Formats: sequence, C-alpha cells, structure tokens
Amino acid sequence: MDSITGTYYGVLPPDIKTTLTLNADGTYLLIQPYKEKQKEQERLRGTFQVLDYNILMLVHPSSGEHTFYKVKDANHIVLIDSFGNEPQKEDKKNYILKGKYRKI
Repeated sequence: MDSITGTYYGVLPPDIKTTLTLNADGTYLLIQPYKEKQKEQERLRGTFQVLDYNILMLVHPSSGEHTFYKVKDANHIVLIDSFGNEPQKEDKKNYILKGKYRKI
C-alpha cells in the first residue's frame, strides 16, 4: 500500500479540480470545489482499500458510496466505474489524477 500513498491531483469532468491524498493508514482526503460554489471546497474523509492489486476503492462514510480508481503506475491513477471499466480512449486523459512528489 505504501507505493500508492501520496497526493494526486487533476481536473475531472465537468471541470472539477480534484486533490486526493492517500495515507499509509488506509485513510484518504478528497478535496473538490462545491458544484454550486466553485470558490468553496468540499473535504471528504474516509477509508480506501486496494482490490485486485491495482484497484482503489474509496469508501465515503457519510453516504456509503464508493468511488473507484485504477492505478496505472506509480504516478497516475484513473477514475473508473464500479465494474472496473476505464473511460473511452479519447476521454481517458480527462479522468487521470497525477501524483505529486513529496520530500521525505
């Protein structure tokens, strides 16, 4: 799990700036602007699990919903649906979060 910990960022459709931090203890922090108020941020905290070695399942405790990402490599994760399907090739680049490097 240590190899995927860190902070990932990107802009997911429809133009939502996203920052996702995965912690070594299995918790996460997801920061996105509110849909109605782009200047205010929503901060979601919860836990995540690694499924099938490269699928991340984020569990949102307040809603019980799950969000899934596929680990592409050490620096990229892609938002997928609950069946593990990636976005269509022409749209895939719009669903990727890139890792930020942290000094240790």
